[in-house]
Amino acid sequence: MRESFFKDRNDIRSPDSLTARPSLWIRSGAQFGHRGGILARGKHRVLVESPTEVFLEAGLHLIVAPNGSGKTTLLRTLSGLHPLLKGNLEVSGVVHYVSDQLEFDTELCPRSLFNAWFGRGETLEFCNRLGEMLQLDVACQIRKLSRGNRQKVLLIAAETLAMASGRSVLFLDEPLAGMDEETCELVAAFWASSSASILRLVVLHEVECVRKAHSLFTVTRGQLRHTYQQTGSWMETCRRLRGQ
Repeated sequence: MRESFFKDRNDIRSPDSLTARPSLWIRSGAQFGHRGGILARGKHRVLVESPTEVFLEAGLHLIVAPNGSGKTTLLRTLSGLHPLLKGNLEVSGVVHYVSDQLEFDTELCPRSLFNAWFGRGETLEFCNRLGEMLQLDVACQIRKLSRGNRQKVLLIAAETLAMASGRSVLFLDEPLAGMDEETCELVAAFWASSSASILRLVVLHEVECVRKAHSLFTVTRGQLRHTYQQTGSWMETCRRLRGQ
């Protein structure tokens, strides 16, 4: 797997913020974007700024924002793959970053990948149960899988690694892309039932299938907006935040 596809990072610990549960702390004023090179005359391009402090613990946290708003850059920076332009952030836990594209040898089948990664024992059993739940054909070559089924491979691998690692911080970039509504509902139910020990920060385009989440982010005019779930539909909350 290429680093741009999947990234693990060891614990980053701070005496002030370390808890028994996985956590993420973004300090106010933190800036996310691209560092300026020679052609840009050293000028940084800021895509997202956090005007307020954000502290998250284990649970499901969603990011909903338009294309080009900096969501992927934000996740890559939080995971340690991309430098922070300004400010500070702290992550407590084992970090896993998963991009929105599957980059494997397409002649392989999911069963071969899972066996190679997880060997035998409880971890592989957990992986296989997820595959059965999501109705993935693990014997089919990846090149023959639809986009939605490729996303299942990606999601199953990520969730299995997060479960096996313990105290995981899991960053998922559009993991439900291409999946049908029934599968999205299954994934949402799984997330709701397994939020006690894993901090998930998930980029989504549509949130109707996710009815239980601990908080919601959006990016409005380059500002990272964060709210806890409130009365009313998710889409009403998204519209209200985008209008701020």
